[in-house]
Amino acid sequence: METHKITIVGAGFGGLRAAIELAKRKARLKAFEITLIDPRPEHLYTPLLYEVSSGDLELSSDACVGELQSGACVRYDSISNIVKNKRIRLVQGSASAVDAKARTVTLASGETIPYDDLVVAVGVETATYGIPGADTVALPMKTLADAFAVRERLFEALLECKASDAPCLSLFVVGGGACGTEFAAETSNFLRRLAAEGTIPADSFRVALIEAGPDILSMFPPKVRARAVSRLADLGVEVLTGTKLKAVEKRAVVLERADKTEERREADVTVWTAGTKALSRAKDWGLPTDERGFIKVGPTFLVEGLKNVYAIGDAVSFLHPKTKARVPALGQAAAKEAGIVAENIARVLERKLPMSWTPPERWITVVPMGGAYAIADFGWFHLTGWPGYLVRKAADLQYFATILPFKEAWKRWVSGAK
Repeated sequence: METHKITIVGAGFGGLRAAIELAKRKARLKAFEITLIDPRPEHLYTPLLYEVSSGDLELSSDACVGELQSGACVRYDSISNIVKNKRIRLVQGSASAVDAKARTVTLASGETIPYDDLVVAVGVETATYGIPGADTVALPMKTLADAFAVRERLFEALLECKASDAPCLSLFVVGGGACGTEFAAETSNFLRRLAAEGTIPADSFRVALIEAGPDILSMFPPKVRARAVSRLADLGVEVLTGTKLKAVEKRAVVLERADKTEERREADVTVWTAGTKALSRAKDWGLPTDERGFIKVGPTFLVEGLKNVYAIGDAVSFLHPKTKARVPALGQAAAKEAGIVAENIARVLERKLPMSWTPPERWITVVPMGGAYAIADFGWFHLTGWPGYLVRKAADLQYFATILPFKEAWKRWVSGAK
């Protein structure tokens, strides 16, 4: 029996889960081999990214790197149920081309990897919308390296604060989505604690959250948004809604208010969490994309017009059949999609009809808001404060348990940044 080759490009929430789900179906897939390709050596759990950038900042800049990193990411070669599975091959590299006719993926190194089924799970990249300085001065928050760069800059600013009684740390967070709101809340909460402990002078810092739209957390219900605004106010975060960022300078930001007036404000650190865009590589690979560059897929996640090529996660344009809204860029959505694709690959090999997916109209989401405080939105009700925080911690453990044996998942969960 010939070995059925399954290649997965991207090992984020969707790609890694797809490999695990396929491996679970070994009895149905029979003779098969999975090649999992990713340019990074570790799997990043992005909901903990903001904790990496702000955790234990009062210590030396690299004193807690190991602990913080172990809580937020898992090296692929340490995931025992991956490395011990002889049917899964890990390849660290970047895909540079896809040939759907020849059924091959070419890496930047020149290596060519054949496939019988291909799963594209490449995610998205940061969008700066052409704002001057946004891609050269502002610090992004997308990768582990980004988080440590933000952490290093904040640590440098804290050293300046310790030596001065005057206001010395002005932090601007650009983008009022979940990532920006979480980061602003967590960082302000942490700085307030340092001030209460006497580590830095009181009133020596300022945290502001910039959002061009009328509200932060625009995809959340009004009650959740109101709770978040109230929590940010309690933490001393200045929320600047209806405010556009015109430019980012080395020590300042230029803002445009709703009345079109401009204001230049001092900014020691500017963190960019404002948006994402589709990877141009998908179009370069010959995959059909929509007007925004997201890969077009059908209800079974087959890429439109192609056979044996699936796409999942943030890179795809999957529209809800009822609402016609694009499925949100959530880790839990990518994980669900991965399960559907794994099932469909098995079904096609069994000569069965593939299954279609109807996503929920609402997703359970949790927004951490600094310390042991979070807002958990269940659609019909929400939990705030400590109960919301418990939901968040449970969600973290549940995720790690889906990619690791439970004992390892528990260890990762306990070691995560608090």
